[in-house]
Amino acid sequence: MIYQVTKDNQTLEIDDNVFFDKQPKEFRQMYQTVRIIETKDVKGNVITTMQTNNAEFDNCFVEVFENGRVIVTLKQDKDATI
Repeated sequence: MIYQVTKDNQTLEIDDNVFFDKQPKEFRQMYQTVRIIETKDVKGNVITTMQTNNAEFDNCFVEVFENGRVIVTLKQDKDATI
């Protein structure tokens, strides 16, 4: 399935049937940046940096498994009713 992945003002289309290494270069670069989590002290100084296998985008979460499989989980609109 093709998803639109948005971060800040940039929107990219990715296909979750395509392995990570075959995704568009722009998406791979964005994912690498977004998946880095920084822990800061009370003064705002970075004390640790950690890379995860998942990344939070504006409209979804993306997880990449060791085998390269990409899973996209869309965020639900807070105003949406079930």
